[in-house]
Amino acid sequence: MRIEANQTFVSADRPARSQRSLAFQNAWETIPGDGLIPEKSAFRPERFAAFLNCIFLVELSDDPARRIVIRLAGQAIRDGLGCELRGMSYADFVPEENRNSAGSSMQLMFGPRPCGRWISKEVAHLDGYREPIEMTQFPMLDSAAGARLILGISEGFGTLEPHLADGKFRFENRDAERFIDIGAGVPD
Repeated sequence: MRIEANQTFVSADRPARSQRSLAFQNAWETIPGDGLIPEKSAFRPERFAAFLNCIFLVELSDDPARRIVIRLAGQAIRDGLGCELRGMSYADFVPEENRNSAGSSMQLMFGPRPCGRWISKEVAHLDGYREPIEMTQFPMLDSAAGARLILGISEGFGTLEPHLADGKFRFENRDAERFIDIGAGVPD
């Protein structure tokens, strides 16, 4: 489902996705594939050149201790958080009370109705600085390795006042999360 640049998705309880989010979806839709979820082997970074600074790749695993492993984080993300994230678990960066459920909606992206996901979060730094971010995510498979991957972008780092990131932060949910129809509808 190609999204036109002037299309908006907004209502009183659902903020609009950014033009960058819509452009990322359009780029993701160019990854060739036979089904709704493309293969990593068909991914070409040059098609995503405009997003490489804010792109991320995570791998979902059935191992509870490493169920959401960060494989790649663009420079804007690393600069915004003040650390190298590769090999770390996303669940380690959410509040303790949310760790057991972290990533549960990501699993739905590979369910009977494969879909994308848009979410609004807030990065809460230990020094009290808070920064709103938005993430747009789409599923990808690495069948050769038997892996489920999430390819996404993060927007919002550095858009407020300058802040010295020191790697001490957590991700907190804000008020918006929704699934994106990629051709099969969205989960109930």
